[in-house]
Parts: sequence; structure tokens; C-alpha cells
Amino acid sequence: MAWSVLSDRDVRREGGFTLVELMIVVVLIAVLAAIVIPMFTAESREVTADSEVNAMFTELGVKESAYKLENGTYFSTGTGEADTWPATPSQASQTLYPLPATWVQLKVQPPQSSVKCGYVVIAAGANVAPGGIATGTFAMATPTDAYYYVLAHCDLDGSSTKDGFYIMSSVDSTIHKVNAGF
Repeated sequence: MAWSVLSDRDVRREGGFTLVELMIVVVLIAVLAAIVIPMFTAESREVTADSEVNAMFTELGVKESAYKLENGTYFSTGTGEADTWPATPSQASQTLYPLPATWVQLKVQPPQSSVKCGYVVIAAGANVAPGGIATGTFAMATPTDAYYYVLAHCDLDGSSTKDGFYIMSSVDSTIHKVNAGF
């Protein structure tokens, strides 16, 4: 039976990772987390907003179409693009009830009882220019027929420096978005 004698140098090599190697791994994990977590958070907020906005736009669009069939014209729920309900978008859910009188007149039945974004429907006659957000942010041209558009204003990150906006209209039923998730 042969006995071997290990030197201090041999023991150190067999002992595992050095403290420096472990610190490098920890720093790499921290850097990756710092990159991935904010991206995941923004993506999560965008999915939340998209889901809410799709449901509300569908309801408001259907009610606008029904209102036009019954009354021969589209109906505005606010006097301008800033006249949203709820009045101030928030990263926390806000109740929709009691509904404003204009939403009751339009016979809106919200698909959920609370929302994070504020909504407004702007209706106008032929050749009347849309509001500043519709034209400036979304490059909406002035329609040659009577029209409406639904605008959502979201502030899901809680910072008023960058807000999200969504739009859909009777001219283009595609939902367009800018700064989604913010």
C-alpha cells in the first residue's frame, strides 16, 4: 500500500473554487439580473395594459356603432382628449363606478369593474380634425366622413414623464399604441 503525501499546494487545487472566482460569478449574476428584471417588468406592464385596453376598446367601439345606428351620429364621452374616465390614469386599479353620465347614455357596460388607464371617446363630423394626441402622436388624418376614436391614457410605471397611449377609430379599428407599458 502506497502512501502519498500532499503538499499545501495540492490541497489548495483540490479544495474547489477560490473566493475571487465565486465573487466573479456573483457579479455576473447581478449584472444579468439588473438587465433582465426591468425588461420583464416593462413587458409585464405592457401585457396588462394591452389586455385591459383591448377589452375596453371592444366595448366602447360596439356601443359607438350601436349608438350611431340608433341616433344617426357618433357620441363623445368627453369634451376633449384629456377628459378621460377615470380622470387620472394610475398604476393602481381604479373603480369605474359610478359611471359618468356620458358612459350611461352610451350604454357602456365595462368588461371589468376597475381599470388602470383612462378612456375617452371623441366623435366628430366629416372634415373636422381630430385632437392633438390623435394627430400628433398617432398621425391620424382628418376623416372625410363622420367618425369617432377611442383614446386610452395609461401611466402604469407611476412616472408622469412618459405615459402610454392607445388609439382605435371608426376609420381604423386596429389598436395602435405608443409607449405601451408606461
